Amino acid sequence: MRINKFMVGMLVLGLAVSVLGAVALATPGHGNGYHASDTAVDNVSWTIQGFIELTIDNGAFDFGEIAAGVDSVSERNANTLHVFSNTAWKLSYSVTGAGSDHLSVAMSSDEGEGNDDITVGYSLNNLRMMHPDTYTATVVYTVAAK
Repeated sequence: MRINKFMVGMLVLGLAVSVLGAVALATPGHGNGYHASDTAVDNVSWTIQGFIELTIDNGAFDFGEIAAGVDSVSERNANTLHVFSNTAWKLSYSVTGAGSDHLSVAMSSDEGEGNDDITVGYSLNNLRMMHPDTYTATVVYTVAAK
């Protein structure tokens, strides 16, 4: 009978080892050809706002004293505007003040996209029609998205 108990013990031990081996082989990545993996996706998004900034090199331009009898004076490179932008834009201006109807403004460009430097020229015309005095006109530049 001792041999029978020994044999039963061996059978139980063999059965236990077999079950543990089967469990080990059945877990992912342990030789059964099944490899566990997973994927997660995250869509990252954002929105960029359009911006436009306008600066001028010098906030005042002076033609100085104009000689008697001169009818027109021009300065092609009187000032420079700087546009900083990430979008398409259009540049405009308005002129006000005493003598503004005698001042002409010429810009190297009045529209663009992104950053740009705009050269500004000024011309005074029909000066012989003006009374002797000191005149000041204000030019306001405006840049807006197209």
